[in-house]
Amino acid sequence: MLHSADTMVRWTLPVSVVIHGGLLAALLALAVPRSLERPAQHVISVELVRPAPQSPPPAVASAEPAPKPAAVPEAPPPVPTASADDGMIAATDFYAGGILADPANAEVRRNFPLLASSEQVTQLCNMEALEQLRLADPAVPADALVGYAFDSITVAGTVLDAPDGAVRSGGSWFHFRYHCAVTPDIAGVSAFEYALGAAVPPEQWEEHFLNGNDDWLN
Repeated sequence: MLHSADTMVRWTLPVSVVIHGGLLAALLALAVPRSLERPAQHVISVELVRPAPQSPPPAVASAEPAPKPAAVPEAPPPVPTASADDGMIAATDFYAGGILADPANAEVRRNFPLLASSEQVTQLCNMEALEQLRLADPAVPADALVGYAFDSITVAGTVLDAPDGAVRSGGSWFHFRYHCAVTPDIAGVSAFEYALGAAVPPEQWEEHFLNGNDDWLN
């Protein structure tokens, strides 16, 4: 019996060693990491394209408001000069043409060509006379004129002469004489001289159409 047990120990020990060794080898084989295969790379060809140069954006005009025109100072009233021979004052600037062209006087301008040429000359010269006197003394402007009050008016072509008329200013009448020349197209005045005389006594007003009723005035 002892012999048999010894025999079994001698046989089983090598077999156990072999079996355990095989298991250990198998475990070691599993424990060793296997090298991983690198996946195939897919190469993409990329071409760098330089962008085309862009033209600069169009300049935008600034929205700044247009500069206001500088204010033109109003011209001072003309300084009349006295003629050496007869004491009349010669005007250096003329206004009748501008008065006639004013849009406020559109109706007068439309009817103006309907007048006879001598009457057109008379009307232009009377406009000029009143404006010259208004500028000479703005405090007491002249507001009515009768060129034939004391003597007749003469018109020769584009020249008018009124040797003794009358002008109203500040509610009173004064002797007034004037000499006037208009442009060839009768659109304005080219020369003007005048002289303001003494006051007309009120008792003479009605006799010389100076009664204050504007229906009698030029």
